[in-house]
Amino acid sequence: MTRREIISTGQTVHVDPLDRIPNYDPRRGDHLWIVTGVWRVDPEDWVSDDPTVEPLLDQENLISVAGPGCFYCERYYTPWLGRRRCQGEPR
Repeated sequence: MTRREIISTGQTVHVDPLDRIPNYDPRRGDHLWIVTGVWRVDPEDWVSDDPTVEPLLDQENLISVAGPGCFYCERYYTPWLGRRRCQGEPR
């Protein structure tokens, strides 16, 4: 998978593929807190082989933001859950 760059309000963010997310370690029990965003995009910007075509993600096409939530156990953050060990895969 090729590495993408996302442009948002003049800031460039290097996006790594999802395989860079560490595997859950049951010995540590750490949550992996994430926040997800949803933007409306033009599919042509994402499938282009032209490296100069960069999708623009800014407030004008932002649809929603969700989180924080744990990537591993898929539960929303609460102060109570933040103090508990992550159980890993959802049950």
